[in-house]
Amino acid sequence: MGKSNTDILLDAGVVELLSSMDAFFIQQRIRMVEAVTQGCIEQANVYDVFNKETNKRVMIIKEESDGCSRCFCAPNHSIFVKFYMVGSDAPEIKPGEKIDWSYEPSGAPFMTFEREGCDCCFKGACPKPCIGCYACTEGCRDIGTLHAGDLDGKPGEKDGKRERVSLIGESIQPKGGGGFKPVMQMMDRADPSDGAEGKTELFAASRGPCVTGGCSALCCSSPFGVAVADQSMYENSSKLHKQNFGDYATITKIRPKKFSQAMREVFTDSDIFDVTFAQKSVSAQQKANILAHIIHLDYMFFERDGDMCGNDENGSYINICNWFCYGCICPCKCYCKSSS
Repeated sequence: MGKSNTDILLDAGVVELLSSMDAFFIQQRIRMVEAVTQGCIEQANVYDVFNKETNKRVMIIKEESDGCSRCFCAPNHSIFVKFYMVGSDAPEIKPGEKIDWSYEPSGAPFMTFEREGCDCCFKGACPKPCIGCYACTEGCRDIGTLHAGDLDGKPGEKDGKRERVSLIGESIQPKGGGGFKPVMQMMDRADPSDGAEGKTELFAASRGPCVTGGCSALCCSSPFGVAVADQSMYENSSKLHKQNFGDYATITKIRPKKFSQAMREVFTDSDIFDVTFAQKSVSAQQKANILAHIIHLDYMFFERDGDMCGNDENGSYINICNWFCYGCICPCKCYCKSSS
């Protein structure tokens, strides 16, 4: 899998950086207002990307979304996620250290990931009214597209009809979602010269565990193995289960190792991902698609307020874990009955 012919969609500096990275960390920043209100005030996510070999911060990733949809529809709301290079003037930090919020990237985003979701606050049709349910129709399947450069307007407003001239790739949930273990397909731009058509081809797929999140996140990491795939598996996703997941790359949502990290898990939805490429011939374009894919996985599985404990119409509960079933994420809750 040498250099992708679609690397030309990315800036030369981005291609050079991604080509040199064989492993990296993605660390989500803690949003204090969201933590204090336990998600009642949902804030846009911000992530920092570190080169694992050097521990140097190389990118900042920022969510843009409608505030109303973010509060009422999260984590299934429509989003833009914009990727910025870290400038030479950025404060040096290492993974796990306190972030300096005063620094803002000076340049334009070098790529933008759009995920169309449920937007109850938009006027007109909601692009994905049943997202997060069983992945049986187009309206239920979780799909994201990655574009070179910046995108204008609002996320989700094109309802699947956004121009594909700058398309880099896609992250697609297949029909059925993979059964009892979540499968996601990663698509690469086949030919940048095809203009607005923007055809993509399957190049890899990830498969995660049946059980994620809840209190299990305190003691268990969540590994998503990535396997080589080809276009013949796109319509027949059952073939993907026969692949060797992890022989291409591994994506791991890391469990807390310290008490402070455990408290981070309990009170926030801020996550840390470890990404390592098993193959050295992965192109910069494919690494860019995997970067966007990781953010997609985070919104799908780990951006759940009150995921460990909370209250609902049935009373107070402790959520042991979330189990995956054909695209639907089902919490396993234990309710605490009062003695009165």
